Amino acid sequence: MQKTSKIIILAGVILVAIAIAVLPYFSPSKNKSTNLSSVAVKTGDITEKINLTGGVKASQGVDLAFEIQGKVVANYVQVGDKIYKGEALLAIDDSLLQAQLKQAQAQLDALNIDTVNNKINAGMQTLYTNSLSAAQKSVSTAKDIILTISDIQFNHFIGQTQENTALQNAKAKAINSLLGNSGAELWTSKAISLLSGGAFGVVQNAINNPSQDNIDLALSLTQKALQDVSDLINAVPIDPSLTPTERTGISMAKTNINLEIITTSANIQAISSQKVNNSGTITTTNAQIEAAQANIDAIKTQISKTVLTALFNGQVDKNNTIVGQIVSPNIPVITISNNEIEIDTNIPEIDLSQAKVGSGANVTLDAFGNSQVFPATITSIDSAPSVVNGISVYGAKLKFNTLDAKIKSGMTANITMISDTHSNVLMIPKSAVVRKDTSYFVIMDSPQREVRPVTIGLEDGQNIEITSGLKLGEKVFAY
Repeated sequence: MQKTSKIIILAGVILVAIAIAVLPYFSPSKNKSTNLSSVAVKTGDITEKINLTGGVKASQGVDLAFEIQGKVVANYVQVGDKIYKGEALLAIDDSLLQAQLKQAQAQLDALNIDTVNNKINAGMQTLYTNSLSAAQKSVSTAKDIILTISDIQFNHFIGQTQENTALQNAKAKAINSLLGNSGAELWTSKAISLLSGGAFGVVQNAINNPSQDNIDLALSLTQKALQDVSDLINAVPIDPSLTPTERTGISMAKTNINLEIITTSANIQAISSQKVNNSGTITTTNAQIEAAQANIDAIKTQISKTVLTALFNGQVDKNNTIVGQIVSPNIPVITISNNEIEIDTNIPEIDLSQAKVGSGANVTLDAFGNSQVFPATITSIDSAPSVVNGISVYGAKLKFNTLDAKIKSGMTANITMISDTHSNVLMIPKSAVVRKDTSYFVIMDSPQREVRPVTIGLEDGQNIEITSGLKLGEKVFAY
């Protein structure tokens, strides 16, 4: 009981303090200048609204500028014209770039890889043909030398001596290289002349089927056979029984075989070197072609920058460009926007909880006065705030429910958003409620002018909902 008394006393002290703070506003002297009146608590419907100001703009709008300097040679559109994505709007002179493109294309054409390959193939074909002809002569010369040495062998070196055996082995090896395995056991000149295996047969095959691979094989086997024939000549013993003619034949054989070896080796080296050179030429040519193509692409890119095109469907908002004028890079020359109009606004932090995407709003435009209302819907609300005039606000966009052709970008919009509606509730004029910190009070129209705490709900521009503290018909003071 004692605790309850203390609470009542404390509440009374608080009310006295509040009364001291607010009663001066309702004193008789104050009433004369503030038109204080007594109003009764009534019931009705109350709708809370958020009033904002915004600006009408196109959802897509852009200032277009040339990236390069030039003289305007074409102006295809005027302010108000409808435009379509990709449509040409303005153009500057590209004649110099077109000349550069033509020259670059000619340089590329001169580097045609097919032409280079044809030239390379023709040169290689000539080299291979000449080398194969030389190889044909070499194997024929080698065969004749084997026949000559065979005659000398049969005339002087038939006995079973170490030198004769070495000569016999060298001859077998030379025959095998030049004429194939089947010729190794044949000794007569007549039999040798009928053989066609080894290097001799491969050369003949290359003549009949002159592919580069066949010729490469023929040259390689010919080089090996020539060396074996040279070894055969060197294996002939220097014997007093040799006639002057035979000695001369051996000497000439050495000279001839060495000449054929040099020729064949030179041809093989020439082909190898030419292949390396050709590879380098093709690599270099391809690099030159890539560079030339890159130059062409760069010029085409510059040419594309001489025409401004529409980025989207819409209309021309500004265009003061004159044919003949010189335009500078990155200086806007034309403004376009799309056909979708929206409203940009800022919602104060205090009202943010009452607004959400999808909420409806009524919009009036200064251009048409308050009598014409355009319904709209919130389409987006920023998740992060901005500070405007020291107040945290959240950017929002609204879209007109029906697009009206007379609504133009740049118009000022007055936005009223309905946050909530309560029906058949107690309400009094807003001016009858006094706020002290986070509490609300009214002054009762009674002899004692009682200060009574109340709780509030929704409010509109004139009235405020009372959720507790008052009853229907009770009277309070209001300005």
